[in-house]
This record gives sequence, structure tokens and C-alpha cells, in this order.
Amino acid sequence: MRGQSYPKNEWIRNSQVADLYLNLLRRKSKWARVVGTLIGCDIGCPLPERLFLPHPNGIIVGSESVLESDVVLNHQVTLGGKDPYYKGESLKNEYPVLRQGVYVGAGAKILGNCTIGEWAIIGANAVITKDIPANTTVVGFNKIVEDRSI
Repeated sequence: MRGQSYPKNEWIRNSQVADLYLNLLRRKSKWARVVGTLIGCDIGCPLPERLFLPHPNGIIVGSESVLESDVVLNHQVTLGGKDPYYKGESLKNEYPVLRQGVYVGAGAKILGNCTIGEWAIIGANAVITKDIPANTTVVGFNKIVEDRSI
């Protein structure tokens, strides 16, 4: 994994700490929990082949979230459920799905059952609670500011 870069920006790569953490998670090592605690990361979902954590600090990803290949998660990102009173049989439909190439800015929160389309950009500190189309830029609270699919 070391040396690979994000397909749309060669400067986005994993740090050495991020590579260590992701490798430990993939091997299901007991040390993944220790490293995760030291850097403040908790990624509970299955990992794609290529995931980029340029600044792996404070990243929280719920266990039922889905991450496709080439996703970038910056520091302080949260992917989680939004219904504290949910009493269903399964949490499968309570967490976000990030399609290929999604870029999530620092501090963004993506909550609940929503799908973020391929190559979408989520701005820093955005709060997302509904589906976002592919190739769009989103800021603030679910506000699409640019659609690059045309």
C-alpha cells in the first residue's frame, strides 16, 4: 500500500502511521486497537483495497458503514448512525455508504442511511444526512454547490 496515491491528486497518500494502522486492521491484529487508541481512530467496517487517511486522527467509522475503493477520509471525520432510538433487528440500513473515490473533508459528519455517489466531494465540517449524487461538491448541511456530472 505504501506509495500509492489518490487517483485524482498525487499528493494525497497515507502517512506511515495510517499504513501501519490499516495493515494491522486488515490482519485483524490485536495491536490495531492499541494503535487506533493512540491516534484516536476507530474503523469498524470492512476495509476496501485502497483507503486513504492522510491525517489519521479522530476518524470514527461505524461497523455497518460501507467504503468502496479510493475513498479519502481526513481527520475528525465521523461516519455513523443518526437515530438514537433505533430498535430494528439489524443496523445494516442505518449507516452511510461511500462509493468509489469519495473525498471527505476534515471534520465532516455523514450520518444515517445515505449514499454518497462516486467521486463526490464533501467539504470540511459538512453534515450529511441524505443521499448525494455522484460528481458533486457538498458543503454545510446537505447543500450541493457544484454538480460536475454535466
